Amino acid sequence: MKSVRMKGKNVEEATKAALAVLGVVQARISVINEGKPAMLGVIGGEEAEVEAAIAGSQEEEASQVLQNILDKMGFLAMIEKAEMQEDTVNLSVKGEDMGRIIGKEGAMLKALETIVGTILWKITGIRSRISIDAGGYKEKREKALQRLAEDVAQEVIESGEGKTLPRMTASDRRLIHIALKGNEKVTTYSKGEGDERRLVVAPKA
Repeated sequence: MKSVRMKGKNVEEATKAALAVLGVVQARISVINEGKPAMLGVIGGEEAEVEAAIAGSQEEEASQVLQNILDKMGFLAMIEKAEMQEDTVNLSVKGEDMGRIIGKEGAMLKALETIVGTILWKITGIRSRISIDAGGYKEKREKALQRLAEDVAQEVIESGEGKTLPRMTASDRRLIHIALKGNEKVTTYSKGEGDERRLVVAPKA
């Protein structure tokens, strides 16, 4: 986000000055000080001050939002990469607090994705999906789930019986579904509701 603070005799004048500096005709204006007129035109006057801000790209804004959150939470980490892919902003974090940032089964990452997405929407007015990785966790997790999917599929094929997998997050179940989508000998489906929802790998009829 690009922003500038400017002063003027009143809010209107300060706003015009700020827009001129930014080179735009519209921006988000925050009034810092409404100012007050001088007594008798010469004593005790105070200039008005405003801050004008224009949003950067989705990835730039998301990167700044996440970095601010990490800094305020006291994490020793920084944004390594920020890129836009279709409707998703992908952010990658590196540093010394990867375990805490990832959280149990990626819970902290999911919470950060929700928070960053909400703040980004308020800043830009655009709803984008946020994906945050830390220390390559998501890539490693995806590969581990792909291996699990292959092992379970082979077990189901050999036994001829379906297998219900342990409780997983919705995103992990989705990865298993995707990993086995092209397998002509097994099918996958979910059963149960809420916390009891489970993924089943079964022989294809």
